[in-house]
Amino acid sequence: MSIVDNKTVDGIALTDDNNGIILLIADHMDWRDEYQHLVMLQEKINVYITFLEQKQYEDIYKGENITYGIIEIHFLYNLTANAEKFLQSVQNQVAELGVKIQYCVSQEGADEAR
Repeated sequence: MSIVDNKTVDGIALTDDNNGIILLIADHMDWRDEYQHLVMLQEKINVYITFLEQKQYEDIYKGENITYGIIEIHFLYNLTANAEKFLQSVQNQVAELGVKIQYCVSQEGADEAR
């Protein structure tokens, strides 16, 4: 599972306080085709937002009182300036839904990008 499979949630877990849900996106792609990469990322994020809005997690976490969601993206390669702007724009749009976007870059990929 990864960014290329936009019909599947890559990973799911409850937050430590059990009031939130974390959805993981695994992004192993480099940024050579930045436009295509951003399109794929947008499609995957949209699937996750729908998953949260429709409370599809209730099939997994019955009886939990989920009040917020976190979409956590793990990138293998350092982000481009456009990618960072894109994620900030998405964050601004989904904040009102109780969704937060978080991301990190794998040290291995960051080292390779240097």
